[in-house]
Amino acid sequence: MTKLNFGVAPPRFGQVKSRLLLVIVVLATASLFAGCSRPTPVALLFNAAPWQDGETHTFRVTDVDGNRAGSASYTITAGSADDGKAIWSLQRNIQTQGDNETVTTKVSATGFRPTASYLERSNAAGTETVDAQYNGPAVDMLLTTRAAVTTNQRAEVPSDVRDTTTLPMIVRALPLTRGYATQLNTFLPVAAVLDRVTVSVVGDEEVTVPAGVYDAWVVTLDTGDATSRLWIAKAAPYPLVKYIDGRNKATFELERYVASQ
Repeated sequence: MTKLNFGVAPPRFGQVKSRLLLVIVVLATASLFAGCSRPTPVALLFNAAPWQDGETHTFRVTDVDGNRAGSASYTITAGSADDGKAIWSLQRNIQTQGDNETVTTKVSATGFRPTASYLERSNAAGTETVDAQYNGPAVDMLLTTRAAVTTNQRAEVPSDVRDTTTLPMIVRALPLTRGYATQLNTFLPVAAVLDRVTVSVVGDEEVTVPAGVYDAWVVTLDTGDATSRLWIAKAAPYPLVKYIDGRNKATFELERYVASQ
């Protein structure tokens, strides 16, 4: 069975790996062959959050060979920051092949910019954590290994960056329609990876998953070296129905959806 790695890489303490230049080169080269067929990205603009407090997605996870690899869930809860401003807490939990990983990210109620995230990953070998604080153009991270070695790291990022783990959820708040495309920056603290992501609606499809049959938009997330694919229901509140990760090739299929507490 293929071993899945949902954090892309274990915590590391080197420099931020930025792919912005690579993406620009790839897109420029592709445009020579694609002509005008590729939709032109529009300015990034989110609608209001389509979810409610307590919303939960539960998925079955299969590996690239179609074998059952585990389960995953996303839970979204409402809250407030220290200054009283409204925030959302997005928690992703993945249990696969003996590994348990939980990432909780706090984002602003409008625009969904992250303020903090906390990752805990455990297996038989122990537990490692990444505590990340988003401070404008920088992310300050406290990384603790399974051997209880703690390291501080700072990464420079664009001030409009979003947290990578929230992307499958916050894409639901974009004005998706046929031919739609936009771009945004994402950062993954556990691997210190900065990406420029092109979000494109590439079609629509009736998709069948354990939770039922949905009429969905097919959306791609292109980082330049990997392309993930999402199926997002056309009907409000636009649940994420299916997701194929572009890097580890894992497939998430919706088993149960709860709209609110």
